[in-house]
Amino acid sequence: MTYLSRRQLLEAAGLGGVALTLTAATEAPDPEDTDPAETEEPPTPAEGALTIGAISTPGSLDPALAVDTETERICRQIFQTLVGIDADTGSVTPLLAREWEVSEDELTYTFRLRRNVTFHDGEDLTADVVVANIQRWGQLDYLYGYGNVARSTPLAFPAVFGGFFGDETCVLEDVEAEGDYTVVLTLSEPVVFLLQALTQPAFAIASTSVLSDADPELVSRSPQGTGPYRLVETEPDEQGLRLEAFEDYWGAAPAVGSVTVRPIARSFDRLRELTRGRIDVYDHITADNLRPLVQAGRIILQRDPFSVLYLGFNLEHPIMGDHEIREAAARAIHRPSLVEDLFLEGTSAAYHFTPPSLGVESEEAPRYEHNMEEAQELLADSGYDGEPLPFYYPMATTRSWLPRPEAVYAAVARNLTEAGFVLQPRPVKWDDGYVDELMADDDRAMHLLGRNGGYRSAHSFLGSLFSVPSREFHYVNDDVVELLAEARAEADDEERTALYAEAATLIAEDLPAVPLAFPISGLALGSRVADYPMSPVLNEPFAEIVPAQET
Repeated sequence: MTYLSRRQLLEAAGLGGVALTLTAATEAPDPEDTDPAETEEPPTPAEGALTIGAISTPGSLDPALAVDTETERICRQIFQTLVGIDADTGSVTPLLAREWEVSEDELTYTFRLRRNVTFHDGEDLTADVVVANIQRWGQLDYLYGYGNVARSTPLAFPAVFGGFFGDETCVLEDVEAEGDYTVVLTLSEPVVFLLQALTQPAFAIASTSVLSDADPELVSRSPQGTGPYRLVETEPDEQGLRLEAFEDYWGAAPAVGSVTVRPIARSFDRLRELTRGRIDVYDHITADNLRPLVQAGRIILQRDPFSVLYLGFNLEHPIMGDHEIREAAARAIHRPSLVEDLFLEGTSAAYHFTPPSLGVESEEAPRYEHNMEEAQELLADSGYDGEPLPFYYPMATTRSWLPRPEAVYAAVARNLTEAGFVLQPRPVKWDDGYVDELMADDDRAMHLLGRNGGYRSAHSFLGSLFSVPSREFHYVNDDVVELLAEARAEADDEERTALYAEAATLIAEDLPAVPLAFPISGLALGSRVADYPMSPVLNEPFAEIVPAQET
């Protein structure tokens, strides 16, 4: 079975993007260049409907494949998980499971489901449906061809459970239905953050009508969940994805009956459309657009920092495999200036991969603070003689961890060039398959990428990035993998934190990537919206949007 790339998944879901464009320009392109499609005049939102200015099309509408925030944004509205997140406390709360029990040894989880819950296609939620979903998550590597899923960003299931079904490292031993409304998970080792991890959209439950082994992308083409909104077919000239309130939803009816999620890659264009009244929510505002929003009196909401931007290295590259060269790059970058010049206030420079709120920073880990003289000396001592180094960065996009990619690339490139590196820019539009392109290029030396935390655990960052082999860094440290596995099962908070700190120290010493920033992200509201549900893990259900009162 052949591997489905992100672009193929887009096409399978009817969300295909524009043709791939690669450029070998030596300077970052103007971030305000606009595509013809972005200058078209969409209609003003209809009464009773809202339009969200998003940043890109979702990679797929299959929640099990969710690895980017825009996929998760849509999937959270259509599908639901067994457990949810309390908006006020951040703790786990009932959702499709009305209650649950965990055995004393933390190896058995018993979930009791809500009754009278209906999927968008009319199927009833039962224990057998949940079991079918979990069994599918555990064999995604088989469904898409052995080893192919691991070629891209690691998925949630192996990151949480240690591997897919059949892997020696997988700690999920069994899942079974006990009666019509009880599901039992059995683990071989504890996963102390399991309930928190199960709040991720990747663990959402889909109707069995779209769970096909022979056609695994059927769930993406025809998403059928239990959420308050269902995806509806749009007209050929309609921009974005349109969601309408599900009339048989088991919970409270949304205050907004219809929501269109319209991808607008550039921050300036989202600002323009908000000003014109053509979108109602401008997400991922950037520092350069903050002043006009404040002057216009817009309501601006800010998320707590829970993402990390980093400079990644390909350790299989003949030059970047040299630790001395990677350290030279780390020493060259002036993080404080980068943060101050290009990010929203409140963003902090990052010297490790876990946000400060998680409290697992290692005091023993090297910080690689800025020292241009040392960077130049390290590079000179390494024997590097100016070979061009392909450097990938996304363009025409905004991410929660990278609000202005062209500007960030330019700043990082200036530092690296001053140190003595010769860079070969490889800009790729996000919707042209940026992640796929950089993963597939064995000659890649460096790249910009980031991660938004999916749940409040260091494992959401360290485990997802470094416990599962991937093509991103070509980095595997058995000691790191073992420490993260121990931390996953450690019940004592202090001991678990110590294990994560020890793993973080080894990662910093090996230097497969350089953490750069813990960015602040935020959004601005149009006049038709009074409030929007904000969440650092981006658990932001449209059903909780509060429309402005008509006057």
